[in-house]
Amino acid sequence: MVVRNIFRRSVLFFLLLLSLGASAQSGNASVTDVSTSMLTWMKHLNNDADKYYSAEKAADLSQQLEFLRQDLTVYMKARKKLSDSLFRNNIAPGKKDPDNLEMLKGKMSTVMERLRGVADLVGPALQAEGDKLNEEIYNVLYDQPNRYLSNLEAFLGGMDVNKKELALDGSTNYSRLEECVNLATTLQGKIDRKRKK
Repeated sequence: MVVRNIFRRSVLFFLLLLSLGASAQSGNASVTDVSTSMLTWMKHLNNDADKYYSAEKAADLSQQLEFLRQDLTVYMKARKKLSDSLFRNNIAPGKKDPDNLEMLKGKMSTVMERLRGVADLVGPALQAEGDKLNEEIYNVLYDQPNRYLSNLEAFLGGMDVNKKELALDGSTNYSRLEECVNLATTLQGKIDRKRKK
């Protein structure tokens, strides 16, 4: 009786392992689009500039916003170039492209550093929101396997992403990131005007 229970449990355990392995290979990926959270944070920064502005930190904050604007633009352009290339060359899903995936991860890591640089110079509430955003990005990039920041990254990771998902993801992601860049420019202008008063 005991031997039969042990055998049954062993069989169930191995069946579970096999099903987990099959689902991991089926190409399902979890996408966590952080561009929405990033845009929300940038809007909060822009709306509440008067609440956290201090003359002592103004020059540093303006410089950090410029770095963020530049590196976010580089990331956006890299995403657009890759996405356009996938469509132009009619690349089918399922083929991994680790080099380009790592390239995008590296560029987003730089953006993450720039977000942290800005967050360190603002008020406590916005700093906490920025830290939470950074943690979310970090977890997707480095802590959790088979999680991606967008369908483009999932596609490059060899996941089963169709072209409609890729196109929709590309346009919405790009427009939100572009708005973040515009908000960083606007905020930098506000801060620079205050510095000159």
